[in-house]
Amino acid sequence: MADVHHSKFYYGAIFFVAAAALTATVEFYDGISWGGWHKLLVFALLISYFHTLPVEFGGRVSYSLGTAVMFPILCLLSTTDAVLLSAIGGLVDGYVGKKPWERILFNVSQFAVSATAGSLVCRRLASGAVPVYPGDIQAIILGGLTYILVNILLVTAIVAIWTKRSWRHQLALFGWNGILVSIGSGFIGLIFSLFVASYGFPGQVLFAVLLVQLAALIRIGAVAKGEREIRRELEHELIIDEMTKVYNFRYLSGWLASAAEETVAALFIDIDDFKLFNDRYGHQEGDRVLKILAETVKKCVRADDRVIRYGGEEFVVLLAGMDSRCAEKVAQRIQDKLRKLPYAKWQQPITVSIGIASSPQDTKDKHQLMLIADQAMYAAKKAGKDTCCIWTKQENPA
Repeated sequence: MADVHHSKFYYGAIFFVAAAALTATVEFYDGISWGGWHKLLVFALLISYFHTLPVEFGGRVSYSLGTAVMFPILCLLSTTDAVLLSAIGGLVDGYVGKKPWERILFNVSQFAVSATAGSLVCRRLASGAVPVYPGDIQAIILGGLTYILVNILLVTAIVAIWTKRSWRHQLALFGWNGILVSIGSGFIGLIFSLFVASYGFPGQVLFAVLLVQLAALIRIGAVAKGEREIRRELEHELIIDEMTKVYNFRYLSGWLASAAEETVAALFIDIDDFKLFNDRYGHQEGDRVLKILAETVKKCVRADDRVIRYGGEEFVVLLAGMDSRCAEKVAQRIQDKLRKLPYAKWQQPITVSIGIASSPQDTKDKHQLMLIADQAMYAAKKAGKDTCCIWTKQENPA
């Protein structure tokens, strides 16, 4: 099967968009505004700058103020100017991103088609050759939104062909975040358009400086957000047990150190005769048992309950909002699940002893809660193992 990146349909779509762009450029040619070369230069520099430094959010949505710059271009310059400047943006984007020739051709073409469509809508709705404030705000808005819509449709269409997935799927991936980002940039573009229409070239230069500063602030915010996400990921890794993928003792220590009171039941779980199992079947099989137990416990509790590897073959489960009687049902469910697991290879089932205590019924102190749950677990061991035991004051050696 031919590689999806080099399919005839993919290249055919690119050349079709390129042909449409060329046809539209010739058909609606209305001259380049050389008399306003200084405005063209400022717009070209802005377009190039923003296509050089887009900001990535979450690895999927890319934010650039290039769309904001296109709004005044669409409504204040000629259609040919809009096509030329948008094509410059596509060329700069391809060069900086070191994209292959077919992607550069597509970007230049789809920007040109989008600019032509947006400019024509703006011209059709405007009261004169150049829209003026405040009567032509509707023309500016609809012209800009047309540019955005055509851009989104063309990009998602080519990606759908490239990946051999449905167009609807690609639109869903673009999602509301992408739409809101585009509309936000368009709102800035509307203000830019009105500013340039009111103050001319000085207003264009002043607002261009403002946009550059705004882009720098957005970039700083994106970097800070990315660093926070990386820090959260690292912190998450520090509290996850590498073998069993449940919380580790570091997480439990943080929970114990927290002064916040909560209604919670604690299960203290210990695998019965685990040392003998390791001696007989080896530590590799012992590690497998630990993973199986952790996975089984997670399947028996709710998503917001916390499963913690206390150490060795001991686990703690924190059941939010439960008392000891409700927690006992969870403990029995865990033991029932373990008994039903296939264990022919080991010639013995995996069994656990479980101690149960709750807060605030038994104690409000979290450290004390762990201690009495541990005591209840040892009571279950003494009762013959493979059972669970609810802590009572009579079991407290004190």
